Parts: sequence; C-alpha cells; structure tokens
Amino acid sequence: MRTITFIIISLLIYQQSAGQSTRSKVSDSIPTEQNLTATENTLVNVFLEAELKKDRYKYYKEYELFIIEESVKKTKSIDAYLYSLTEWKSMNRISKISDSQNMYFLDSLQLQKINRALQKEQVYHWKVGDFNNLKVGLYKYEELRTIINTGAFVNLPKRLIIFLSKPLIINENNALISFNIGSGEIGNSIISHFTVLLRKENNEWNDSGYYEDGVYY
Repeated sequence: MRTITFIIISLLIYQQSAGQSTRSKVSDSIPTEQNLTATENTLVNVFLEAELKKDRYKYYKEYELFIIEESVKKTKSIDAYLYSLTEWKSMNRISKISDSQNMYFLDSLQLQKINRALQKEQVYHWKVGDFNNLKVGLYKYEELRTIINTGAFVNLPKRLIIFLSKPLIINENNALISFNIGSGEIGNSIISHFTVLLRKENNEWNDSGYYEDGVYY
C-alpha cells in the first residue's frame, strides 16, 4: 500500500496544471511542436546523462531505463521555482544579493508572461528517438499504474522509472526541467524529484541548482 501511495501522490503532483545572462528577455513563445527543437533535445540529453551519473544512482547502474510517455507539465517547473523561493525567504536562507540573483532571477512580470504562455500547454509524448545516448523504453501513464496496481512489477526486470518535463526555456542562457526518478523494483519507490536549473556557460549547458517542490515521501 505504501508503494501505491507513493506513485499516486507522485502522479497527481506531476499532472498539476495539466545581468543579460540572467535578466535577458523571456522567450515570447513556448514551443508546443510534436517534436523537440534542437535546443530542447540538447537540454534533455545533457540533463539526463549528467543526473544519472550522480552518486544517488550508483546502486542502479544495471537497471533498465523507462520514461513515462506523457510529459510532466512545464507549469511544474514554475510551481517549484516559486515554492523554493518562498521557502528560502521564509527561512532567511538568502543571505547575499548574489544568492538571490543566481537562483531566483525571474521578476513578477516575467513569471506572469510565462504563466500566460503555458495556459494552453500541450502534453508532449516522449519518443525513444528523443534520447540520443541512452537506451530507454517507454511506459504510458496508465500502463505503469496497471503494473503497480496488479503487482506485475515483481516479474519485471529492475528498472528506473523517469517522469520528465520538456525544458522550459526562459531565455538563451537559462532553462528549467522537472523530473521524478524512482526504482521500479517495488512499484515506483522515489529516489529523487526536483526542478533543475540548466544554465549555458561557455556554450555548454550545465545544471546550476535545484528547486524543491515541497513534496516529501
């Protein structure tokens, strides 16, 4: 029951809302194409490859990778950004102006513009071909739920299950990606779930920080 609760909470959360380098103009449009743009493809692959190399996944190196076909809504990224900002302020954790400017670089007008653009956001359906250097399979949301509810996971290979948003590209140097990665051994036991800030420096994208979303398992 605990495992089922984990995945139900996770799925509900991730379906909610169905200087120049940091202060540059917010993109006028949020892509809703049925295929990734070149920049989106780069961001997704840079993020996943770097994330899966971290120590928190060292016991899962032999696990198969499965992406949930229906993408997490990009509104999740803004929700996490705002939650994390509120928490940092309330706990007096922002002790220097530079801390705030580095992680919390969006002003209220920019946030309003992004939220308006995302009102008609479409759910993106991931494709195996979106992942350049990783061997992945796909699960539909309902397929995973059936696997968990019926206990079929006990007969399946060891798997990492990944919920992933398309990149929310803020400007030419900043993007956000929300994700949830869990082990499929006992249904979907959560390993990590954050929104990551990807920042372009020296023509390369790297993760520059994480935003909490206020949900704890």
